[in-house]
Amino acid sequence: MKKFGIACYLNIVAAILGIVGLFLTVRSSTMSADNALTNLSTLILAGVVAIVLVCVAIVAPSRLGNHDPLSTVSVLGAIALYCYLFGSCVSQRVMLIAGLFSFNDANTMGWSIFYTCIGAWVCLLLGILLLVIGSFLNSVKEPKAA
Repeated sequence: MKKFGIACYLNIVAAILGIVGLFLTVRSSTMSADNALTNLSTLILAGVVAIVLVCVAIVAPSRLGNHDPLSTVSVLGAIALYCYLFGSCVSQRVMLIAGLFSFNDANTMGWSIFYTCIGAWVCLLLGILLLVIGSFLNSVKEPKAA
């Protein structure tokens, strides 16, 4: 833990945000059978793989050094999968959101699903932002020259 740099901590927070975002995405899909996400199993798989890739990006620099190819590819893959999870969920919720803001504003279940989706989207976007910022910083502290 003493060797961890700021990027490692940002990656840890990004992994936690990914877990929360994935949980909220699953929760929004299971709140109502009428508003279930069509490709939920694919989204779950993408979220789990993204979280594993972030964990690889946390562990790899301690063995291979800062900005190693494995952690770089892991961060890029995690960003892509977080974006896929976000985009897929948004694209499937467009009609629900349009209905809530136009003719179906009394749909309390729809509003609950919408608020849950907003929470998931915020978590995923913050996770993406932290991964991007962390990719420019050191994951492990460099030893001081004597």
